[in-house]
Amino acid sequence: MSNSPPFASTPSLGTVPAFRVHTVAYRRTETPFVSPQVSLEDAALALGQRVGDEACRYASNAGPIDDYVVSSTVLSQFLADGSPHAGYFQEALASRYGRRPDWVTNAYECTGWGFILRYIQGKAQFNGRRRLLLQIVDTDIHNFTYWLGNNRWGKSGFGICTLVIDVMPEPNNRLLIGTASQANALLQLGRSLRSFTESRPGLGVAVPFFPKMSRRALFKCFDTACVHADHYQRFGHSFGSDPWLSLLAELGAGSAHPGSDCIVSSLAMNGYFSIAQITLAPDLHFALEGEL
Repeated sequence: MSNSPPFASTPSLGTVPAFRVHTVAYRRTETPFVSPQVSLEDAALALGQRVGDEACRYASNAGPIDDYVVSSTVLSQFLADGSPHAGYFQEALASRYGRRPDWVTNAYECTGWGFILRYIQGKAQFNGRRRLLLQIVDTDIHNFTYWLGNNRWGKSGFGICTLVIDVMPEPNNRLLIGTASQANALLQLGRSLRSFTESRPGLGVAVPFFPKMSRRALFKCFDTACVHADHYQRFGHSFGSDPWLSLLAELGAGSAHPGSDCIVSSLAMNGYFSIAQITLAPDLHFALEGEL
């Protein structure tokens, strides 16, 4: 249960949300996802089916999808390039959802969702509103011990986050993307959150899930009065899904509400960061571990 105060900030009358979230859902995947004896081909098929099941469950009734993207930090590069295994993964996904992703990327790690929103917003400048299905898939089919956790981000959490977002061409000041050296990335995220939140008082802020030491360092940089409760112990660092998991936890606790705005943020190991102001649709569909 969250101890955060309720953050209910409704968009001003007449304003057009840049990013209206219609669906946010998350389901953890088991670790290890497959046994070491399972072939890479079978692991790719199994993960594709699981991702497709989530897309089918949460996006089939979401209306026409203009863009479909899978983003990741952990996902095997074999599933994000033109290799046969990427084909197995996408074919298995399409067998459950009925459509292949337009592309799969792990280039921007945890912050991939922000770069994808920027790209789709660029397309919307020419075509008008676009409905995006974005799945953040962080499941390791190789069983590398590296991904289980380390001193940089603590213990890891693995799963599939499914988002349906309407991306509008304007306004374009609701998304901040930047980069810093790896040594200063956490502080730069904090400073950027300070500048971003100062003009948005009262909005709830979802930050990455990090151990206490890292969280404490981040919190020295900005006013944390509206930051969501800490869910690291519950979920671990769940890569690009962190802010969306934070939002789901707040929704479940009644500290965030459909029809309101909030701020989401992520930080990548290579120094990228993404910060966005999003609007939760009044008819928001949200689910954590399948529980509505």
